[in-house]
Amino acid sequence: MRPRSRSEKVIEQFSIVDALVAGLFDGEFSVAQVARRGSLGLGCGDHMDGELVVLDGVFRLFHGDGRMTVLEPRDTLAFAEVVEFVPERSDLLEAVPSLDALVTDVAERVLSPNLFHAVRFTAHFGRISLREAKRQSKPYLPLALAVHDQRENTLHDVTGTLLGFVAPQVFQGISVAGPHFHFVDETGELGGHVLELGQATGELALESFTALTVRLPHSEAYLNADLELDDVDAAIRHAESDHQRLLATDGDDTP
Repeated sequence: MRPRSRSEKVIEQFSIVDALVAGLFDGEFSVAQVARRGSLGLGCGDHMDGELVVLDGVFRLFHGDGRMTVLEPRDTLAFAEVVEFVPERSDLLEAVPSLDALVTDVAERVLSPNLFHAVRFTAHFGRISLREAKRQSKPYLPLALAVHDQRENTLHDVTGTLLGFVAPQVFQGISVAGPHFHFVDETGELGGHVLELGQATGELALESFTALTVRLPHSEAYLNADLELDDVDAAIRHAESDHQRLLATDGDDTP
């Protein structure tokens, strides 16, 4: 595939994060529709069921009950963000100690924090902590409440691919500002949204993007929704958090 000029590089997004914050979890976009736009990316399923990982054109959904489903073209998604990934650079990283350290490694290798960046990190992880959202039922709760029952687990001594995006801060609510990563192990059976990692060694591949195309839902629920939301940033950051660790911290009486 020939290298693309910067003006040709577009991230394709289906729905907006503000819609999820407002509790709009219905699947409105088919896998077939999303697959036409990219073969690497992430998202969530209908009813906010599970964490979507798109790698090499395969759409895997990691459910909140521990199952994994390879989605069919007719299946639907509540949110997705995909690209045709053609990395501009690739580097070996050794013993990355944390998710923050990985984000720093990305920042040191890209042109500007004001662009979008697609990330693929194929590595061996000493540990990686994941979450999978559980399927929600109507009437839906807002996102910040819906994630309280998410499934969280930590894998040790595992090889796989972390992938996703780093978005400029000004796009919070349209996308997730900063890092947003999902993971799938080399068997394809284990994965989810990345909360933390440790001692990861592997190949970091990056591509920068100057454009984002957003396709909005057109359901009655979306058309009538109030998207003038308070504290969107706090709601998104809460949804991205490791709630097991937060609960442990909240319960610590140490002064």
